[in-house]
Amino acid sequence: MSPISIFTTSFDKKNNNDGVLSYTKLPNILPGIFQIVLKYIYGGILSLDEENTSDILKVLIAADELILHS
Repeated sequence: MSPISIFTTSFDKKNNNDGVLSYTKLPNILPGIFQIVLKYIYGGILSLDEENTSDILKVLIAADELILHS
């Protein structure tokens, strides 16, 4: 299963299919970390060379919370 299909599946549960936008709050994931995760999901690239150790750990925690697997 690709990262994007797992990501989509985890959010499909929240769709209400009535044409109304719904919001998903991810309070444990910082916007910058979520951006790194999105680049991986949609681009297949995870470059952590320029990230500090703390951010790398946060990316791993976010991936676990979003149920992402390689």
